[in-house]
Amino acid sequence: MGEPVYDYERIERSPEFQELVRKRRSFVLPATIFFLAYYMGFILLCGYAEDFMASSVYEGLTVGYCLALTQFVMVFALGLMYLRRADRDYDPLAVKVVEMAEGGELEPDGGRFGRERGATEAEVRR
Repeated sequence: MGEPVYDYERIERSPEFQELVRKRRSFVLPATIFFLAYYMGFILLCGYAEDFMASSVYEGLTVGYCLALTQFVMVFALGLMYLRRADRDYDPLAVKVVEMAEGGELEPDGGRFGRERGATEAEVRR
Protein backbone atom coordinates (compact mmCIF):
# COMPACT_ATOMS: atom_id res chain seq x y z
CA MET A 1 0.00 0.00 0.00
CA GLY A 2 1.33 3.45 -0.96
CA GLU A 3 1.32 6.67 0.91
CA PRO A 4 -2.06 8.42 1.25
CA VAL A 5 -2.77 11.25 -1.17
CA TYR A 6 -4.12 14.48 0.30
CA ASP A 7 -5.77 17.38 -1.47
CA TYR A 8 -3.70 20.16 0.07
CA GLU A 9 -5.61 22.91 -1.71
CA ARG A 10 -8.87 21.69 -0.20
CA ILE A 11 -7.26 21.46 3.24
CA GLU A 12 -5.92 24.99 2.84
CA ARG A 13 -9.40 26.32 2.05
CA SER A 14 -11.14 24.54 4.92
CA PRO A 15 -12.52 26.84 7.66
CA GLU A 16 -10.72 24.83 10.35
CA PHE A 17 -7.33 25.31 8.68
CA GLN A 18 -8.04 29.00 8.09
CA GLU A 19 -8.89 29.39 11.78
CA LEU A 20 -5.64 27.63 12.75
CA VAL A 21 -3.60 29.95 10.54
CA ARG A 22 -5.43 33.05 11.78
CA LYS A 23 -5.02 32.16 15.48
CA ARG A 24 -1.37 31.26 15.09
CA ARG A 25 -0.59 34.38 13.10
CA SER A 26 -2.40 36.58 15.65
CA PHE A 27 0.21 35.54 18.22
CA VAL A 28 3.36 35.00 16.17
CA LEU A 29 3.32 38.28 14.27
CA PRO A 30 2.86 40.62 17.28
CA ALA A 31 5.33 38.60 19.38
CA THR A 32 7.94 38.81 16.62
CA ILE A 33 7.43 42.54 16.17
CA PHE A 34 7.63 43.10 19.93
CA PHE A 35 10.85 41.11 20.29
CA LEU A 36 12.52 42.78 17.31
CA ALA A 37 11.56 46.22 18.65
CA TYR A 38 12.92 45.27 22.08
CA TYR A 39 16.15 44.03 20.53
CA MET A 40 16.54 47.12 18.32
CA GLY A 41 15.94 49.31 21.36
CA PHE A 42 18.79 47.52 23.11
CA ILE A 43 21.09 47.98 20.11
CA LEU A 44 20.19 51.69 19.87
CA LEU A 45 20.87 52.18 23.58
CA CYS A 46 24.25 50.49 23.16
CA GLY A 47 25.14 52.80 20.33
CA TYR A 48 23.74 56.11 21.54
CA ALA A 49 23.49 55.92 25.35
CA GLU A 50 26.94 54.65 26.23
CA ASP A 51 27.07 56.44 29.58
CA PHE A 52 23.70 55.02 30.63
CA MET A 53 24.60 51.50 29.53
CA ALA A 54 27.98 51.71 31.30
CA SER A 55 26.54 52.86 34.61
CA SER A 56 27.13 50.32 37.36
CA VAL A 57 24.24 48.48 38.97
CA TYR A 58 26.26 46.31 41.35
CA GLU A 59 30.04 45.71 41.55
CA GLY A 60 30.89 45.62 37.84
CA LEU A 61 27.42 44.60 36.66
CA THR A 62 26.26 47.36 34.30
CA VAL A 63 22.88 48.36 32.93
CA GLY A 64 24.05 47.08 29.53
CA TYR A 65 24.74 43.60 30.89
CA CYS A 66 21.37 43.55 32.67
CA LEU A 67 19.52 44.53 29.51
CA ALA A 68 21.48 41.98 27.50
CA LEU A 69 20.46 39.26 29.94
CA THR A 70 16.82 40.28 29.63
CA GLN A 71 17.04 39.22 25.97
CA PHE A 72 17.38 35.61 27.15
CA VAL A 73 14.51 36.05 29.58
CA MET A 74 12.36 37.49 26.78
CA VAL A 75 13.06 34.56 24.44
CA PHE A 76 12.27 32.09 27.21
CA ALA A 77 9.02 33.88 28.15
CA LEU A 78 7.83 34.16 24.55
CA GLY A 79 8.68 30.50 23.97
CA LEU A 80 6.66 29.43 27.00
CA MET A 81 3.74 31.62 25.92
CA TYR A 82 3.80 30.02 22.47
CA LEU A 83 3.95 26.48 23.91
CA ARG A 84 0.97 27.15 26.17
CA ARG A 85 -1.05 28.53 23.27
CA ALA A 86 -0.02 25.64 21.06
CA ASP A 87 -1.22 23.10 23.63
CA ARG A 88 -4.45 24.96 24.26
CA ASP A 89 -5.41 26.35 20.83
CA TYR A 90 -3.24 25.31 17.88
CA ASP A 91 -2.75 21.57 18.45
CA PRO A 92 -6.47 20.72 18.83
CA LEU A 93 -7.23 22.62 15.63
CA ALA A 94 -4.37 20.89 13.82
CA VAL A 95 -5.62 17.46 14.96
CA LYS A 96 -9.11 18.34 13.75
CA VAL A 97 -7.80 19.38 10.31
CA VAL A 98 -5.77 16.18 10.00
CA GLU A 99 -8.73 14.02 11.04
CA MET A 100 -10.98 15.77 8.52
CA ALA A 101 -8.41 15.35 5.75
CA GLU A 102 -7.88 11.67 6.53
CA GLY A 103 -11.60 11.02 6.87
CA GLY A 104 -12.45 12.78 3.60
CA GLU A 105 -14.79 15.19 5.38
CA LEU A 106 -13.65 18.24 3.45
CA GLU A 107 -16.10 19.46 0.84
CA PRO A 108 -15.06 19.04 -2.80
CA ASP A 109 -14.82 22.16 -4.90
CA GLY A 110 -13.41 23.34 -8.19
CA GLY A 111 -9.83 23.75 -7.03
CA ARG A 112 -7.75 26.85 -6.56
CA PHE A 113 -8.50 28.21 -10.03
CA GLY A 114 -12.12 27.12 -10.15
CA ARG A 115 -11.78 24.11 -12.49
CA GLU A 116 -12.98 20.61 -11.88
CA ARG A 117 -10.53 17.91 -10.89
CA GLY A 118 -11.41 15.77 -13.89
CA ALA A 119 -10.86 18.53 -16.46
CA THR A 120 -9.01 17.43 -19.57
CA GLU A 121 -6.06 19.28 -21.01
CA ALA A 122 -8.19 20.63 -23.84
CA GLU A 123 -10.66 22.12 -21.38
CA VAL A 124 -7.85 23.68 -19.35
CA ARG A 125 -6.28 25.29 -22.45
CA ARG A 126 -9.53 27.08 -23.38
